[in-house]
Amino acid sequence: MKNWFCYIVFIITMVSSFDALAVEVPHDTIYFYKTWEQMLAQQPDAYLEDPFIEMETPFEIYPYTAEKQTDKLIRKEYIAATLGDSIWLINSTYLKSHFGGDAGKLDGYIPVFFNDKVAFLTYVRYGENLSVKQMLFGTLDDEIDYSKVVDIYYIDFFNHKVLKVTPSVLSDLLESYHDLQMRYEGMKDYKKREIIQDYFYMFVDRATDDIMRPYILDLTD
Repeated sequence: MKNWFCYIVFIITMVSSFDALAVEVPHDTIYFYKTWEQMLAQQPDAYLEDPFIEMETPFEIYPYTAEKQTDKLIRKEYIAATLGDSIWLINSTYLKSHFGGDAGKLDGYIPVFFNDKVAFLTYVRYGENLSVKQMLFGTLDDEIDYSKVVDIYYIDFFNHKVLKVTPSVLSDLLESYHDLQMRYEGMKDYKKREIIQDYFYMFVDRATDDIMRPYILDLTD
């Protein structure tokens, strides 16, 4: 199994290194994308040097400038961005306008992980993942272990939905891979976050290698 979890922890660490709200990223560049084709080819549509980054959590990020027209493009026109050379972010505005399901629960630019067949994102939602104390006194706190509160959201291109990966959603995803579904549903602790994550990453690996599974570009405009 590919080590998706370690890569997500790396992303959390990298994003958290921007350690203040509304800070300028010195001598850095953020690249923007308008289509999945551009994303998969890593061919950006535009770029911005020395952006400002406002961060509610490492999973809810707002890049912006001092120029209104540019900020409008960032909010409404681009579907994704890369921060530096390693962090991919997807625009929740795009998700809300093109997908149903749980897309409406998302805000800002969100860490996204994808290949040519599967895409998912990681998100921490106020009032659901974080305590009242954490909400009142700030979320960029070294004491918060985001790996224990982050949720996975699967982008379902077949049905045009974004789905929070719960036990029932995961069981449905694993229907195509019956051996994994049986193993997962037979787990005593199948509702635990770490078990859900482990089997979801197994699903991602299996779906990626599935020659019968269509490509993302076959399912998008």
